Amino acid sequence: MSAKEHTDVYTNDPDEYYPGIRQRSRPGEAPKEEIFEKTQDAYGNTVSDKPANRAILASQRRRLEHESKLKAQQEQRLKSQNNENKKNSIWSYIPIIIFIPLLSSFLTQTYTFGLSQYYLPPLRRFWNETPLNPLRPTMKIFTPQELSFYDGIYQDRPVYLAIDGTVFDVTANRRIYGKGGSYNMMAGRDASRAFTTGCFETHLTHDIRGLNEGELASLKHWKDFFMNHEKYHKIGYVMNPPLTNEDPIPPPCRIAEPESEGNSHSTGNGQHAPGEAAAKKGKHKPGPVTQ
Repeated sequence: MSAKEHTDVYTNDPDEYYPGIRQRSRPGEAPKEEIFEKTQDAYGNTVSDKPANRAILASQRRRLEHESKLKAQQEQRLKSQNNENKKNSIWSYIPIIIFIPLLSSFLTQTYTFGLSQYYLPPLRRFWNETPLNPLRPTMKIFTPQELSFYDGIYQDRPVYLAIDGTVFDVTANRRIYGKGGSYNMMAGRDASRAFTTGCFETHLTHDIRGLNEGELASLKHWKDFFMNHEKYHKIGYVMNPPLTNEDPIPPPCRIAEPESEGNSHSTGNGQHAPGEAAAKKGKHKPGPVTQ
């Protein structure tokens, strides 16, 4: 067998024999050969735990631990830099945050450029009604008789009124809805029809049958007005008695009048609707109820 054909590394090649040559043997078969346990290096390779390898294995572990510490320090440094940048960024906005309300106060005498009356009431209404608020007020249910106890006559009671079945607390405007107020007749009841017709003699009722499209739109405007008012609060609902075909529809209480400069608050059929002119002009607070 030639040297090229010899592939067993654990035996000597017969062609390369010479006196004193070291005889090869398989691991563990040589006389007096010491057997070492197997171990894994830092990269997961299985190697012999012989003394010659131990220094190399220890060096591998130290190098990997050092690299791990350097990586952790670099990540901590980057995290600190990001936190510092965020902190500096927040502080850079503080002058702007302070300047904008001051500018608004100088220009409009309000800190929100006069916009709080538009976005604060919807936010407040959402917060008062959302299940996310554990302290949200419980909506009360009134009968017409119970609602009449809050007609503004007694100073020790709040003032309530209802429109389209929804009850609002208008105590903040007792001068208008309380005793002697110009709209006291609307308190303590659901006078939805009078809100859109302006007929305070015979239309102080929740019956809105027969109203035309414009009058129903006016009623919705009034309900939205109370719903979004910054001082009024929705507190519940009134259980109005059901209406039947046997109940007569309230008749118009005024004759049509020509619209003139002194009669700009009249509707198309001559019935005055308080605040209707202001509503048509797009004002947020219609009529005298804002006093």
